[in-house]
Amino acid sequence: MGETSARVRLAEELLKLKNASGLTYTQIESQATKQGLKLGRSKLSSWLKGTNVPQADTSFTLLVQLLEPRARTRSGVAVRGLPWWRALRKEAAADREATGVPKPAARTALPATQVDAAPHPGDVHKATRLLNLLPLDGHWLRWLQDAETMLKIPLIVSDPLCDAHRPLQNDRPAYADPELHAAHQELVAALGALTYEFNGMTDISDEGQDVLEINNPGTPGARNDLHRQVCQARDGFLPAYDRMINLLNRKNLLPPAPKSPLDITVDLLAARWAHEGTLAVPLAAGAMLPSPGPTAPYFFAVQVASRNDQGPQIVAVGIEMVKPDGTLAASYRFPARGPAHRPQLPFQLTAYGAGQALANAPEVAVALRALGNTVARVRPFAHTGSGQVFHGEWRPMAELQPFLDMVLPTPAS
Repeated sequence: MGETSARVRLAEELLKLKNASGLTYTQIESQATKQGLKLGRSKLSSWLKGTNVPQADTSFTLLVQLLEPRARTRSGVAVRGLPWWRALRKEAAADREATGVPKPAARTALPATQVDAAPHPGDVHKATRLLNLLPLDGHWLRWLQDAETMLKIPLIVSDPLCDAHRPLQNDRPAYADPELHAAHQELVAALGALTYEFNGMTDISDEGQDVLEINNPGTPGARNDLHRQVCQARDGFLPAYDRMINLLNRKNLLPPAPKSPLDITVDLLAARWAHEGTLAVPLAAGAMLPSPGPTAPYFFAVQVASRNDQGPQIVAVGIEMVKPDGTLAASYRFPARGPAHRPQLPFQLTAYGAGQALANAPEVAVALRALGNTVARVRPFAHTGSGQVFHGEWRPMAELQPFLDMVLPTPAS
């Protein structure tokens, strides 16, 4: 097919992309190693010279996701996206077949009996660890699927994904099933590309918004390019996650469907800091929590517990305040970060387990005081990652008042 063959075009386009990115062979190999992949100089050089055609695996996907954003930022090269590169690679592979160019030895297919065999115990445990880190009912998943823009990312979306990347990257040993192993590598590479974009954004939680925001590089066009990078990373991650989940399902590695509906209790408690932890008590006993020091902070705590064998993810908690006539006066959502700015939401419940999130009690007291006598009752709420909402019992303001008066005394007239 001569110089116009897809195999030659793929090599030329990859070489142009590498040169435009400014990355060296060593830098590319280092990035691949961090993702648990092998992409050494000899393999990459054979791709760029056209002597070999990349296989449709995670190494090729990682190379494109690594080079394209940097080529655009450094040299203004237009992004074509993974589908375009995969289509060209497929054409190049067909050219290789037609011209008789040697290809890498294909992996030996698994015998049918092995495919139908029971999952390897190690794969069961590894799948469990994956689903604990990236649960199917996670709020991050619903948010990414529904988000129209990626200009601002809530921390309750970015934090779980960033926290999951390193454990998944370092989770050893590999799946015994080679198909699962390949899908896992692809997922980790796609997650790494997404969290790389998150790490380049700005945390503006100090300004009152618990979100990451895309930087402003100076021009609308450059900001649009950054936004496009984040969207492309998101669009690369979601299909990789779906493929992994569907593969786990096909191989009977997903947990069984819930046996019973969620049974969740939600309680509002009074708390104070004590010995690097919190001491929580019922609201009625809140006034019995005098601080041993003048600066020890007080909190309201929403405690969520599972009373059955399901452990959902809790993505948001807070309190609702109603007027004497029962209409809503206001609601207060607890922050994603608690004492010492540590992440506290979302959190994963275990079966028959509990978790809690805290809010600064004086801040809540100020909000309630600003509402005056319009608030008659208060109750806590909790949202699961799947979108279900659970409420606690209504508490009359008289039950909260002693604790409120202690944490925020009424100024003397």
